[in-house]
Amino acid sequence: MHEKEVRLMKCPECGKEMRNGYLFCSKDGAFSFANEVPGIFENARNAEGFVKITELKPSHRTRVAASICEACKTVIFKY
Repeated sequence: MHEKEVRLMKCPECGKEMRNGYLFCSKDGAFSFANEVPGIFENARNAEGFVKITELKPSHRTRVAASICEACKTVIFKY
């Protein structure tokens, strides 16, 4: 979910109400997605199926608005 578009929703797995918040990473990190996690010395952008979710933010925590269902351990977000 975009930071300004957080809305209450039901979990698609169990139907319980999800709690809004933020998915975040350690300082200087960025979120990405790929078919497999690349090795530490590989350029992540070259990984098969690479999608950049957030920009790298030096000295800041990267965050994405999200909804979580702790009952079934599901997190949903849009990028």
